[in-house]
Amino acid sequence: MLATRRQPMMRQIRFSSMGVECAGDLYLPEDLPAGTAAPALVLGHSGVMVKEALADFAPHFAAAGFVALAIDYRTIGSSDGEPRGLLYPERQVEDFRSAISYLQSLPEVDPERIGLWGVSMGGTVAIQTAVFDRRVRAVVAHSPSVVNGWRYMLKGRGREAFKALRDQLEQDWQRRYETGESARVPFLDLRHEEARKAQELSTRIYPTFRNEITLDSMEHMLAFAPENFIEYLAPTPLLMVANGGYDPYHTLDEVQIAYQKAGEPKRLEVLPYDVLGLYTGPGLEEAVGLAVDWFDRYLRRTRIAATTPAPIVETS
Repeated sequence: MLATRRQPMMRQIRFSSMGVECAGDLYLPEDLPAGTAAPALVLGHSGVMVKEALADFAPHFAAAGFVALAIDYRTIGSSDGEPRGLLYPERQVEDFRSAISYLQSLPEVDPERIGLWGVSMGGTVAIQTAVFDRRVRAVVAHSPSVVNGWRYMLKGRGREAFKALRDQLEQDWQRRYETGESARVPFLDLRHEEARKAQELSTRIYPTFRNEITLDSMEHMLAFAPENFIEYLAPTPLLMVANGGYDPYHTLDEVQIAYQKAGEPKRLEVLPYDVLGLYTGPGLEEAVGLAVDWFDRYLRRTRIAATTPAPIVETS
């Protein structure tokens, strides 16, 4: 259940990821006793959204006793890196891993009990991170999307628009070959009215948010396919919380494809909300409540596997 405590402490931090300075908002439990170490989470948003948008989620985890670190990926938001707006999922995996290393350096954090939480594409980036980084003890994908980038964009755009995208990428390759620079394009072009209004609101309230990526980022998204690795996630526990209502961007059929390939322990919760339902109101609180319970079980109460020493033969 969600804890009802005071607003947690938050401080802005910087950490290094592959030589680039990244920005993060670190939320600490209000009543963490001095000298104790708490389980911790790295929180990641989707695409080129910024860490400030996670301020609706992170305090719930801190109120439940977890240290929570919301991050900006490289070239996005308050993080360094050029050119701006590189949406390279494989680099976002590296940023998650660098954030884990940062958390392990903090005295407030139990370095053996770190989990990952991601929303939308950040959820599938978190899954792929946990496949390659065995320091991750549990994962929650909140309203996940993009389990197979090629299929996601083909289905979402339709064949004609997908062909047009591939033509653009071919032209952009020649531009990159000649100039070393990729064209810049909008990241989100939302047709759903309420989702478009939410995007416009984000542009107004988050000063560091830019709805723009390099065109070559589309090639990196096409190659991103966590479903090809998810079977190797086990035995890391996985919770996926998906929308059961109308949602053209976080489609339930894609979530189910990935979930079926994952090993145990795993859980899929389908909640009765639409495209924005898990981002606002009761849908957000219900979904985060499930995540808190998952992390409480697998980060706080589950025993960590110990190394078994080799037997010793006593000689007289």
